[in-house]
Amino acid sequence: MLKSSPTHRLTGTSFELTSDRRWRNGLIAILVVLVLVVLGAVGVRYFESQLASFAQLARIEGENDRLRGELDSTRMELEMERATRAELKRQVAELNERVSQLNHQLGFFNSQANGSKKPN
Repeated sequence: MLKSSPTHRLTGTSFELTSDRRWRNGLIAILVVLVLVVLGAVGVRYFESQLASFAQLARIEGENDRLRGELDSTRMELEMERATRAELKRQVAELNERVSQLNHQLGFFNSQANGSKKPN
């Protein structure tokens, strides 16, 4: 009789192709976990960017308020300077008018004094 080979039993049984559901289920679970991790990372990144945007917005609004305060203060100083300048111009005009009057009077008095010193 023929000696049976070690592969003889492979020919005696039927060979069926089946998928191993454990591998497929494990692969699906790994993919789901991977997708969840990626979505979580994207969510965290988005949340951090939103927080950074809110922080930057708050900083810019604070700087804007500070600059508006400086602008109001500078405008007030400018208005005070303009009012002071206008008042000084008015006073200079008054004083120039007074100097002109006094020069005219001085000229008149000098002419009177020179006229009274002349012998008749």
